[in-house]
Amino acid sequence: MRTALLSFVFFSFISTWAFGQEKIQWNFDYVAFPSSIQISAKIENGWHLYALDLDPSIGPVPTQIVLEKNKLVKELQPFEVSTTAKKSYDANFGAEVSYYEQDFHAHKRILVKKPTIVKGELTYMLCDDKRCLPPKTIPFEIKVKPSELQKPN
Repeated sequence: MRTALLSFVFFSFISTWAFGQEKIQWNFDYVAFPSSIQISAKIENGWHLYALDLDPSIGPVPTQIVLEKNKLVKELQPFEVSTTAKKSYDANFGAEVSYYEQDFHAHKRILVKKPTIVKGELTYMLCDDKRCLPPKTIPFEIKVKPSELQKPN
């Protein structure tokens, strides 16, 4: 009886862990020079993340990154994506869609006046060839500080 109970608990834990794994792993960083917010993701094989510039009327939810207002940080540009998006016709939505597979990298130049924490939210939707996961919004916080240029000796 004890062995059966332990087996049940073990397999329950393993199945919960396996199904609870994310299909995408996000990283949020600050680079001091040039002063910028860096957002990257590793996407599980077979899944894709929709582009920031995707027309939301097509159907899938485009990736969206929003920073909270902060008097100590000036946003110098919109987020720029350095990963090349793939484009293909998606029969599920009846339109051509732009998306990323395997990885995603975006950055936004900022000017930091004093050390602070930049807060924001990232909304995204993942799909594979057969199904889409519901859109998800995740909050993030990144410690930032003014960039100090070093003068050569």
